Amino acid sequence: MSQAIDVHVLLLPDSNPDWWQECRASMQGEPINLHLVDGMVGHIGRRRARGFGLGAAPYVSCVDPDDLVIPGAFEACLKVLEDHPEACGAYTDQLLIDAKGKVIKPGIWSGMPWNPLLQLEPKYLHPVYVMRRRFMQKYLLELGRWPNMAEFVLKGLITAHGPWIHVNRFGYKWRMSGNAAHKRQSLMHVYAARWRVIPTLQQAARACSATIKVDATLV
Repeated sequence: MSQAIDVHVLLLPDSNPDWWQECRASMQGEPINLHLVDGMVGHIGRRRARGFGLGAAPYVSCVDPDDLVIPGAFEACLKVLEDHPEACGAYTDQLLIDAKGKVIKPGIWSGMPWNPLLQLEPKYLHPVYVMRRRFMQKYLLELGRWPNMAEFVLKGLITAHGPWIHVNRFGYKWRMSGNAAHKRQSLMHVYAARWRVIPTLQQAARACSATIKVDATLV
């Protein structure tokens, strides 16, 4: 039976097979249709576009093969999106884990409501996240233009169609391995991606009156 969320996983030549099996097992019982996509070294965006385009479920997401989904994460995001038709997507907090799966610490700004101004930090709004397919589809061609930072750009541009909703629970374990793709990103790509999404995020910030308060909790 088809589920409500299409989830794809990019498998690169250097993907750790043991971690992938752990990842796959962690998604058992979730309301997802799992799609496996061969990754393309040097151009993640083209394969992300391929992955997000698979299936016909009303919601989409992706998971990295070295990470873990905490049970109930996708179900929680799905419920929030059904309760908030104005939202473009929903996301949980994440825990950072080491290569052996031991928890290091919570992800950046865990427990805080969504703030579009904080999305200029690429580590913010990491999986688990779920988007409405009808909004995501508008940016499939855009995804294919970004060798790196494709998801970052997508998560920023999609706010033109509504807010993200923060699900205040841990839903993902992000493995901090020496092979992590985020460590290989060009700074030029990072800055280009930020400038691409800044106008949309500024518009979203105005719509929800978002600010960044510089105090002891953020410094």
